[in-house]
Amino acid sequence: MSRHSSIVGGSTAGRLLECPGSYQAQLALPPSADVSSEYALEGTAMHAVMDRLMRERQRSHRNVMDLAQSYLGHTFIDRQLTQDHLDTMILPALEALSDLEAHYGHGFRVLGVEQRVQFPGLPGAFGTCDLILGSATHVLHVDWKFGQGLGVEAVYDEGRFGEKLNPQMMFYTAAAMNSCKSFYKGRKELVIAIIQPRGTKPLSHAPISKVDIKYFTEDLHNAVISALDRDPPRARGEHCRFAPCKVNCPLWTGPMLDLSAMGVLQPRTELVSNEPSAYGHYLAHAKDLADLAATFGKEVNEQLHAYLEDGGSVPGWKLKAKVKQRQWVDVETVADWMTDNGFDTGEIWEDKLVTFAKAEAAAKRLGVKIPDHLRVAPPSNETTVTRSDDPAPPVNRQLAVEQFRAALAHLNSREG
Repeated sequence: MSRHSSIVGGSTAGRLLECPGSYQAQLALPPSADVSSEYALEGTAMHAVMDRLMRERQRSHRNVMDLAQSYLGHTFIDRQLTQDHLDTMILPALEALSDLEAHYGHGFRVLGVEQRVQFPGLPGAFGTCDLILGSATHVLHVDWKFGQGLGVEAVYDEGRFGEKLNPQMMFYTAAAMNSCKSFYKGRKELVIAIIQPRGTKPLSHAPISKVDIKYFTEDLHNAVISALDRDPPRARGEHCRFAPCKVNCPLWTGPMLDLSAMGVLQPRTELVSNEPSAYGHYLAHAKDLADLAATFGKEVNEQLHAYLEDGGSVPGWKLKAKVKQRQWVDVETVADWMTDNGFDTGEIWEDKLVTFAKAEAAAKRLGVKIPDHLRVAPPSNETTVTRSDDPAPPVNRQLAVEQFRAALAHLNSREG
């Protein structure tokens, strides 16, 4: 294979498989500053906590739940570990890991922590496995995710196209099997797992086979060859979500031209109909283009900010100091001033229930389950727009209007 195969890593494997042209497209972009968000920095710190816990488990077999509590107040990377960190991320992650091990038979020991591995056949293609556990029958490959946004899963249901294994985890597993052969002696089943304690699905896992690894390796080799070709294919899709090359991709910029060509949004001139109409088709097309524009605009804003932070010049744009929301100087000073100036206690302090996440963490620690009747969604007459393939039942406003008209007619006839 080519010596240029460092073009791919765990986080970009899925994108390269779907869009080989993304590699050269990204090379065409100017270098930009690496601006880390607060969420990314928090995630890095929580990874450091799990790293220390798992290394201590590997050395001494200590109870990591108790050990985690002892880390309260310790500094990891750039921040102190708080009780909120423990309740919403660290302890739920450890509980999910315990559930994962129980599912595959217990008896696991730590084989690797932050294990650096190299993908087979692609010199320079490295990755890092967060955690590798082994038992007499299984090898578990675990990745920690501490974000609150988009959920990440070990396997995705793609409807009629079947299931898709997480490409990042497949990359790490193939690389680990290539670099740490002693972990895989004997007939052992392979498992990939994502633990995301603040996600909608805190634990996601799937068994994989050596055939899965073989096909994935071949597919990635072919994607690398295609990516280095003179005119590699490009494709738009979910893999573009975090791709900076959206800003120079014709599959993304083309719809922007279409949106511009539409001009001013057309006013509604026809009566509402249950049947497809010209105006309905127009709105469908306009909505698709508007969604693309929002995604495209977000990427442009991020790259514009990074370029200016790195010292670049962009005509018409500049950096300014970010205005932060004001906050009390400190609780005691403010409370003392309010008391001295006649504020009532109720005007100084207020109590409110904790969030679902904090309550759930406390419930797990106490071994109780919060009953469903305590958490209910209030009734609503409001609606929101979603795709037609959304499994939620549709709201038929036209039917509601017709029912209201019929009821009104019936009322009028009785009064007559």
